[in-house]
Amino acid sequence: MVGTGTIHSPCSRWWTGRPGPAAGRTLVCLPYAGGGPQTYQGWETSLPAATSVLAVTPPGRGRRFAEPLCRDIPSLVEPLARELAAALDGPYTLFGHSLGATVAFELCREVRRIGFRPPASLVVSGRQAPDLPWTERPISGLPDADFTDALRDLGGTPEAVFGQPELMGLLMPSLRADFAIVESYRYLDEAPLDVPILALAGTRDQRATEDRMSGWARQTSASFTLRTVDGGHFFVDTEPVCVTGLLSAAL
Repeated sequence: MVGTGTIHSPCSRWWTGRPGPAAGRTLVCLPYAGGGPQTYQGWETSLPAATSVLAVTPPGRGRRFAEPLCRDIPSLVEPLARELAAALDGPYTLFGHSLGATVAFELCREVRRIGFRPPASLVVSGRQAPDLPWTERPISGLPDADFTDALRDLGGTPEAVFGQPELMGLLMPSLRADFAIVESYRYLDEAPLDVPILALAGTRDQRATEDRMSGWARQTSASFTLRTVDGGHFFVDTEPVCVTGLLSAAL
């Protein structure tokens, strides 16, 4: 399965896009809670030449709708690490926003456990350092009406979606599963990663402030850089040109 840089059918379900060749580079993008590969659509045009974007599609979403949902990080990163190890020939960078940042971090740790080569860099966006306590109230088990209200308060879900009960009914299980991952996550102390970390913080993000993002420095024995993006928590959606510009410098 390794050697050509092409997606083979057993692992293509995990992402949209094609891994870069050995001489190129690949950006592996992990979605935020409730997000999907559509967030990263079109990013390749703003990144350096010979950069491929793999936008991860977790089980239970999109074309994987019929697959069982993941409700904890190990059930997501363990198979994904193996799929990446089988598919990637060249250098790669891991990027994740919000929940995706935590997943990208734990994926980087899992890659180390299985002995695959580490990413050239880890880019974490809109997520406090993983060793800080999570203080937000749990919402994954709320009744539907309360859960919907909580989603509205968090932002990131188009208002038009809330006005379509059938669509909300389809999305509710995966949304609950994503927040179950957030709420069940427990940081375990391990040796710092020998991987450069770039952290991106929104200037108006009250949940992942610069101060809380600066703690990512504890997770690497290599270089650490913190950059800000003008915007709130979902700056990855509102400021894609700025984000891809910062990513370009890290690739």
